Amino acid sequence: MPIRVVSSGGRHPSFWAALCAALVLFPVSLAAQEVVGRVTSEGAPVGTVQIIAGRLASPLAGAVTNSEGRFRLTGLQAGEVTLTFRALGYETTERVVSVPASGAVEIGVALVAAAVDMNPIIVSARLSEQRVQDAPVKVEVVSPRLLERNASQSLIDAVGRINGLYEQVDCGVCYTNSIRINGMEGPYTAVLIDGMPIMGALASVYGLNGIDPRMVQQIEILKGPQSTLYGTEAMGGVINVITKDPRFAPRFGVDVNTSDLGQINTQVMWAPSSGNVSSLLSANVQHNDRFIDRNDDTFSDLTLDTRATFFGRTEFYRNGVEQLGLTAKVYWEDRFGGLDEWTSDDLGSSTIYGESIETRRAEFMARGRLPLPDVRAQLSYTYHDQDSWYGDLFYGARQHIAFGQVVWDPPEGRSFDFLAGAALRWDDYDDETPATPQSDTRVIPGIFGEATWFPTERVALLAGARLDRQDDHGTIFAPRATLKFDPWRNGTLRGSFGTGFRIVNLFTEDHAALTGARQVVIAEGLDPEESRSFAANLNQVFEFGVNNLMLDVDVFYTEFTNRIIPDYDTDPNQIIYANLDGTSVSRGFAVAINQNFGDVPFLYNVGFTVQDVYEESDVREREAIPFAADYTGTWGAQYAFESVLEGLNVAYTGQLVGPMRLPEFTEPVPRPTRSEAFTQHDIQFNLAATPGREIYFGIENLNDFRQPSPLIDPANPFGDNFDTAYAYGPVVGRRFFAGVRLTRGR
Repeated sequence: MPIRVVSSGGRHPSFWAALCAALVLFPVSLAAQEVVGRVTSEGAPVGTVQIIAGRLASPLAGAVTNSEGRFRLTGLQAGEVTLTFRALGYETTERVVSVPASGAVEIGVALVAAAVDMNPIIVSARLSEQRVQDAPVKVEVVSPRLLERNASQSLIDAVGRINGLYEQVDCGVCYTNSIRINGMEGPYTAVLIDGMPIMGALASVYGLNGIDPRMVQQIEILKGPQSTLYGTEAMGGVINVITKDPRFAPRFGVDVNTSDLGQINTQVMWAPSSGNVSSLLSANVQHNDRFIDRNDDTFSDLTLDTRATFFGRTEFYRNGVEQLGLTAKVYWEDRFGGLDEWTSDDLGSSTIYGESIETRRAEFMARGRLPLPDVRAQLSYTYHDQDSWYGDLFYGARQHIAFGQVVWDPPEGRSFDFLAGAALRWDDYDDETPATPQSDTRVIPGIFGEATWFPTERVALLAGARLDRQDDHGTIFAPRATLKFDPWRNGTLRGSFGTGFRIVNLFTEDHAALTGARQVVIAEGLDPEESRSFAANLNQVFEFGVNNLMLDVDVFYTEFTNRIIPDYDTDPNQIIYANLDGTSVSRGFAVAINQNFGDVPFLYNVGFTVQDVYEESDVREREAIPFAADYTGTWGAQYAFESVLEGLNVAYTGQLVGPMRLPEFTEPVPRPTRSEAFTQHDIQFNLAATPGREIYFGIENLNDFRQPSPLIDPANPFGDNFDTAYAYGPVVGRRFFAGVRLTRGR
């Protein structure tokens, strides 16, 4: 019986709208044919192994092993069927089984412990599960093992250490932040939760802050326009956060950590299950009330805040296959940055400067199968409410987003695969600024489709298109095409073309428009931004016995038209917003190496990205976009010192950020218009002497790099020269942290 082994990851995305739950969960008759067996690893039974029969996106049946590793898979037809065995911490194994015409066949399956996820299962490339090696579109996958190298306070801290991604601080007082992909600003990236596009414009600078890294199973990253499947929010790329499968999560867990800066973070998780229902519940609270001013500009270098996140996910199964999934998350944050003498009584003060942001956010998602062949549905609703003061300027805003999507994904043929769907997005936004005299409501219907042709076993051609209807801008056409070719053993070449489209929400995405003394000038009616992107990728796995090495090489080119870029230079006292009468380009290349050693407990990764991000027009010479670094680099290594102390693991990570263009400030407060290159180094020690108990501690920013004050003229925060848009690197410096993790069950 042939066996193929790939690395584990992901989860099945099948789902069902709550309206039809009773029909879907209704018992069905099962055929007499069945497969029974036992799953082990090194002779020991493996429980909670997910077993899927047939195609991942449209399984025929499924089951989960019990505590003794035994399973029974029913509802199969006679003939050959592919079984997929998946369990957290083990390489995914495929087994082709011949199902008899009657009776049962018994098999035994041995899983191999996963050293590193070289070929995980992903969902973001085509809205259905497939393996990285099979996906025509290039997808980068970040495993929990990489996320745990740093005791990050939020997911944005961890994602900012990935090659080609960079955490950009948008305000040097309130320290709102976002993620740049290939030099493009955070709002160009669509943030998905379990494949659902729930982050709107108002949440674009807060979305990843509200996600606890401990709840993440894996992160999938697609660089470049992905509007064909994910709509207008995905102009620069997609970050898809896959939360933990309740069946594979620890039954109970607690994680508490603190730092010398006064930050305290507590997370409690509970994963109950009963029969065909599994749930995952989590509460996370973060708090910091210590004022720190290491650069002596009289402003806090770290926000004082209290943050609470409550997360719940429940899934209903039949024969081991998910039929209905429900997810809810509530997020609340009270954030402050400013002078030490500021108190809550000084809200709106024109004498004591402070920036206070209170955020209230709720998210609800449902996914499941419709009672139609190969049809799935998604539903989501998000509410975001923000009250904030920037000095004596009040900014209050609310946003409602409802999203629904139906996807038809018929079984893959021998040489052809097809996917089609329809989506409807309702977006209602209102704020207290003169730019929004009344609520801005948009209803955006869309249809999309993609087809993949496999002319040979080594070639795949994907072509897709999307049509969205915008009331103000008409019908938007977003095509994409990809060629995948496997020219030699363990080697894959990909080439792609895609387009993007985006409507800018100015005050929600650019905090420079709200903070500082510069006058905001909107020079014209702002048209939507459009983009065209070309990319090529080489992925090669080199076999060195059990020490496989993976090489990734990417080349990218994206050209924007109508791009809206803040002009800080024409008048130092103004920020001028207008559509660029010309082009803006993001181009470059990236190289990444990952290697895992099977004969020694060691792994490492190195990545380097060179980018050229600029704008030019007939009236303006070519000029770099502010805050887009010329190059970035990331690296990391991890080693288990079992011979020194049982359970001791040491992880080292580093980051290189090259020089970047900065906004220009003239007399009487001149500042350099180019930043310096810098590195940041982190180290973490993990000690797990007994199962379910782990202690960790370490140092972030070991070399204590700190940029000068990110503020312009901080001595006169209500003066004409004050500005907060000068943050390009770490401000707070070295941080010591320590924590403990306790888990029980599974």
